[in-house]
Amino acid sequence: MSAGHELALVITQPDRPAGRGREMHPPAVKQLALELRLSVFQPESINDPESAALIRCIAPDAMVVQAFGQKLSGELLSLPRLGCLNVHASLLPAYRGAAPINHAILRGEERTGITVMRMSERIDAGEILAQEAIAIHPNWTAGDLSDALAPVGAELIVRTLAEVEAGGAQAIAQDRSKVSKAPKLDKSDGLVPWQKSAREVHNHIRGMTPWPGAFSFFAPAGSGHLLRVSLVRAVSVQDSPAPQSPGAVMKVGHEGITVACGSGAVVIERVKPAGSREMSGDEFARGHGVKAGAAFTSVSDRG
Repeated sequence: MSAGHELALVITQPDRPAGRGREMHPPAVKQLALELRLSVFQPESINDPESAALIRCIAPDAMVVQAFGQKLSGELLSLPRLGCLNVHASLLPAYRGAAPINHAILRGEERTGITVMRMSERIDAGEILAQEAIAIHPNWTAGDLSDALAPVGAELIVRTLAEVEAGGAQAIAQDRSKVSKAPKLDKSDGLVPWQKSAREVHNHIRGMTPWPGAFSFFAPAGSGHLLRVSLVRAVSVQDSPAPQSPGAVMKVGHEGITVACGSGAVVIERVKPAGSREMSGDEFARGHGVKAGAAFTSVSDRG
C-alpha cells in the first residue's frame, strides 16, 4: 500500500460475544481491514490445515505479527520467503509475554520501546532485527503508553521490512541473562494493593488502566462498594499525613480522597462505581458520605 507493500491477507481472531447483550463483535483489526477493502481470515486456530493451506496458496514474501494471541507452528514460520516478523512492545529481551506495556508501568520503568524480531518457535525469543526506545511519562497509563508506541511500531516495521527485503537487516541474538517476563493479566490482577508503597500503588493503577482495570472496595460501616479506580497521584513524603493503616481514608477535599498506603499516600482523583458513570473522587466522596476513618479494602463487606 502506501509503504510500498501489498497486503495480501489480514489474519485476526474470530468475532466474539461482548457487552451485556453478548452480541457478536468483530475485532478492531477486522473493522479497519474491511474499511480498507482488504481480505480478512479469522481462524479459530492459525495452525489448522485450512490455515496453512490458505497461507501456502498466497505464498507471502513475509508475514508480520503483532499481539495475535496464538503461537505459530514451525511449518507456518517457514512458509514466507523472508520469514515471519513480530512487532513487540518492549525492548527485548525485557518483558517477554502478552502484556509488556502493562508490566513496564507496573514496575515503574522510565523507558521502553518497540522491538521487531524474526520469529522462532519459542515465544518472543527470536533474533532482534530493530529496536526503538521511548521515554515513559511518569503519569502515563498503559493506554497512554500503547497509544505512544503504536506509531513507533508502524514506522519501525516498515523500515525493517525494507531492510530485510534488501538483505541489509542484521539479526542479533537475545541475551538470555537479561530476560524478564510480562505474563497475561486477568481482571483479578487489578485489585489495588494498598499495603504497598504509594509509588507502587500509583504504578499499579496506571498499569491496569484501561484494562483489566484497577479496582477496590469502599467499605463504610455495613456496605461495600466496588469501585474502578482510574486516576491517582502519589503524595510527596513531606506532604503525606501521619501514617495510618493501608487503605484508610485520611482526608477528603476538592482534590480528591487521600488514602494511606503501606508507606506514603495517594489521592484518588477519578473513580467509577459499579453500574455508574466515572466521576471525580470529590464527587464520589460527597455522594457516598466518604469521611476520614473509612477504608478501601480488598474484599466486599457484602460477602
